[in-house]
Amino acid sequence: MKMRLMILLAVVFLGACQNSSTVRETTGSNRFVLLEGANLVLKQNLSVGAERARVFLQNGEVRGGFDSYQPHCAFEISSINHDGVAIEADTFVISRVQGSIQQVVSVEPVKVAALWLASGLGGGGSASYYSGYHFWLSSPNQPGVRRMTCYGVYAQPYELYPPTLEEIRQVLGSIAEIR
Repeated sequence: MKMRLMILLAVVFLGACQNSSTVRETTGSNRFVLLEGANLVLKQNLSVGAERARVFLQNGEVRGGFDSYQPHCAFEISSINHDGVAIEADTFVISRVQGSIQQVVSVEPVKVAALWLASGLGGGGSASYYSGYHFWLSSPNQPGVRRMTCYGVYAQPYELYPPTLEEIRQVLGSIAEIR
């Protein structure tokens, strides 16, 4: 069982390290869409809070945070040294699409060593992940806008998948559009 998990993790991590310009169109589909060189059209201004580097979107709305069990995206800027910044409505070129896996580790409460050893349980907390994409953005009007990152649902490695293009479009709603 441990060996299968290790192999699965290796495959997932190696896949995330590759630069892939394609995104699966819909769940269960074998059709992939090339997005490197596509345009991301931001249709409204987004406010990035003071000393923050990103603003989250989910279900077609700007969010202060996000629900981990639904796909979500974040527009990211290059600096946190500001009192608040607007990412203005604009057309950005997607210059690169990069797969990404983000590990989130749950820290368990402190256990007494003898009880922990007697239980036979492994230590270190449990680990779940987000799988998704970094869409590197370019606009001559807004060079400080770095990228849009989109992740699927928070999951264990065996349930992990990146968001489809259809899910990303649902996340963006009427705020932005990939063309």
